[in-house]
Amino acid sequence: MADNSAPCFNEADFREGTTVEFEGAKPGAGAEPASFHRKSVTEGREVFGGANPIAFNVESQTVRIMRATQTTVKKEYKDLVGGNILLYGKSTAYTQTIDPELVASLPVGFPRDQATTFSQTFEPPFSFPVDMKPGQVVSQKSSVTKSTVFNGRSESATSIPATGELTYQGREKLETPLGTFDTCKLSLKITVGASVISKDTTQELWLAAEGPYRGQLLKGSDAKSTKLVTKMTYSPK
Repeated sequence: MADNSAPCFNEADFREGTTVEFEGAKPGAGAEPASFHRKSVTEGREVFGGANPIAFNVESQTVRIMRATQTTVKKEYKDLVGGNILLYGKSTAYTQTIDPELVASLPVGFPRDQATTFSQTFEPPFSFPVDMKPGQVVSQKSSVTKSTVFNGRSESATSIPATGELTYQGREKLETPLGTFDTCKLSLKITVGASVISKDTTQELWLAAEGPYRGQLLKGSDAKSTKLVTKMTYSPK
C-alpha cells in the first residue's frame, strides 16, 4: 500500500559506517542556535544482553579532568531481522585514565585507571514491524534490566517489567528547514514498572518517507518539548 510505513525505514542505517548527524530546534525558534545535536555512527555487531546486535555510537567525548583523561561513549543496540526492528537497549561507558607521570607517585593500592559501564537491557528485545498500516498498533511485553559494571566486575543489576507500544498514525506532510517531505508519523510508548508505580515515556516521531533523508527523523516530540531538524548530514553505506 502507498501509505504504509515501510518506506520510512532505511536498511542502510544498519550497515557499518553509516553516519547521520543533525541539529534540531523548537519549531518557530527562527535564527536562534540549535538546541539539540545528535550524531550516530553505525558500528559492527557487539555482544550485549546475551545477544549480538548492531551497535550505534551516539556519543563519544573525551575531556581532561585535572591530571586524567575521561572518555564517555554512549551506544544504542538494535537490529533488523525479518522485516522487524529489534531494540535491545543502551549503554553508557566512562573510562578514566590517569596521566603516566602521576601514576608513579600514587600510593600502593590507590585506584589507577577506572572503567564504569551503565546498561539498560530489554529482555526480550522489543520487536516492531517495519511495514505497518495506518492506525496499526503493536504492543509487546518485556523487562528492563539496569546494571552497572566497574572495572570488569558486576556491581548491581535490577530487573522490572516493561511494555512497548508502537502506533503508526499514517502519512503526514511536514515542512522543515530542509524542505517539505512526506513523512510517517509514529508514536512509541515505553512503560516501565508495575501498573501502580509505572513510568510512561511517549515519543512522537516523524520519519522521512522520501528524498535524500529517507528513513531519518525530521521531527520528534515528547512530554518536555518538540524538536524540528534544522540541519542534517546523512552518509549511508
